[in-house]
Order: sequence, then structure tokens, then C-alpha cells
Amino acid sequence: MIRVVILSLVFVFSCELLNTPEISMISESDFVEIQDSDYILIDVRTQDEFDLGHIDSAINLDFYSDTFQNEILSLPKNEKIVLYCRTNNRSSKTATILKQNGYRDILVISGGITEWVKNGNDINYTTYSN
Repeated sequence: MIRVVILSLVFVFSCELLNTPEISMISESDFVEIQDSDYILIDVRTQDEFDLGHIDSAINLDFYSDTFQNEILSLPKNEKIVLYCRTNNRSSKTATILKQNGYRDILVISGGITEWVKNGNDINYTTYSN
């Protein structure tokens, strides 16, 4: 009887794993190619990091902010979401949060802004007016 229960649990959990959405890592060159499609680009670095240079059209949601989880989970679940940070750490953690909350189309730019700049792509800078 215990074998049946264990096998049933294994089956249920393995089916659940098969139904989870994938988090896809894409290269910076792959991201350049999808720039004509619809997506929401999220930079999960701090505001100071974002101000030092970010990818055009990125929205900054600071991973370390007290309101981060509420902000990231307010994004529409039916949209493609592309994430990046400095390397991959915060963006991958963010992708996991989204995945656990029912988001389906999540992409992470492999190597983050570091790889983006290394490969000669343009970045934008936030300017302040006094």
C-alpha cells in the first residue's frame, strides 16, 4: 500500500513539473533579434546601476526594493517578459518568482548588461535636470 502512495505522489509531482513554464536564457544577440516583437523589458538592478546605463526601453524595478515583489507581480501574465541585471543572478531569481506565480513567457538575457556592453551594444543613460 505504501508503494502505491509513493508512486502516486511521484507521478503527481512529476506531472506538475512537466506543466511548469520554462525560463529561457537568451543571448544578447538573440535579444537584438526579437526587438521587433512585443515584450516588456525589465532591468532588476538598483536605480543607481540603472542610471549608469541601461538597455533602451527598459523599465527599472529594483530587486532589492521593499516593493519589488508587488511591482514585479503586477506585470501582465499574458505578456512576454524579458529580464536582465548586471550578470544573471537577480534576473534569474526574478524569473523564478514570476514562474512560481503563473507567468508563462519569461526570457532572461544571459550575461546581463555586462554581456550587452561587452558585445558593443548601445546603452542609454538617465539624465538629471536641476
